[in-house]
Amino acid sequence: MAFFNFWKRGDSAGPKNPHRNLSITTGLRLEDVDVDVLFIARDGQVVFVNDKVEHLFEIDRDGDKKLNGRVVNIAFRSKDSVVETFVAFDDSDSYSMFTMGVGRQERLDLVARSIFQYFGRNSFHELFSSTAQYSTQYIYVFKLYQKGARYFMVNASQSAAYLIDGNRLKREGVDKLKSEFWDS
Repeated sequence: MAFFNFWKRGDSAGPKNPHRNLSITTGLRLEDVDVDVLFIARDGQVVFVNDKVEHLFEIDRDGDKKLNGRVVNIAFRSKDSVVETFVAFDDSDSYSMFTMGVGRQERLDLVARSIFQYFGRNSFHELFSSTAQYSTQYIYVFKLYQKGARYFMVNASQSAAYLIDGNRLKREGVDKLKSEFWDS
């Protein structure tokens, strides 16, 4: 777990409306670290879905739409809120980091800093408080499947999963989420 204390300013305005959708219309590619932010949730509410990432998906042998790479949930926690950013790492990056273990912690720290800097530069204060201190947790690694506007993430041992359905982020019960996604 890493600790970041960015944006420590004198004002205490904080988020005005923490559950409104972020006004990002161009996708969210962080060029400096070569990753795409796929989803952002604040306190369990999805506030951003990146609809500019079709090129990251492929059709697998079963005909399912699957991310060509892996997803990491980078969770920023303060005493008042949790901001979860689901970040796509391409297949070669995923293999190096998660299979070989090469530079994993350093790379995740770099991506987390880049996310904070992006939102600080672009003044998205409805997402992060300008006065809070955030600890950072990396929850990895997930495969991602898409059916229409629904997304299902599951880890290799199938002990953790997420389902994004509209503005809801679900995480309760892997089997329940699998059934809800695949049987619909």
